[in-house]
Amino acid sequence: MTTKIAKTVKSDLWLNSLIESLADSEYVAEYLTVILENDPEGDQILRATLQDIIQARKNYNSLPESAQEYYQKLEDILAKNGEKSIYLFLKLFILFNIKFF
Repeated sequence: MTTKIAKTVKSDLWLNSLIESLADSEYVAEYLTVILENDPEGDQILRATLQDIIQARKNYNSLPESAQEYYQKLEDILAKNGEKSIYLFLKLFILFNIKFF
């Protein structure tokens, strides 16, 4: 039982640290770059990452209402079409030699 509690506390501390880091725009850009470069098939990681970023911005009162609205639209698209559509879009831009980050 003590091990389970220790793991939960460690997990909560890690998540809190991540959320705090995601309040920084430069960190977000680097974090998203790593996710997009290392997860070419999606597998829900992008959606979870975006959710963490939105939560961090909410926690620090730095989420404009318009950003919340666009996030919700994107989340709806990803829920219907999956993350692969975003990766196809990004791969097209990579082929055009356009870099986002």
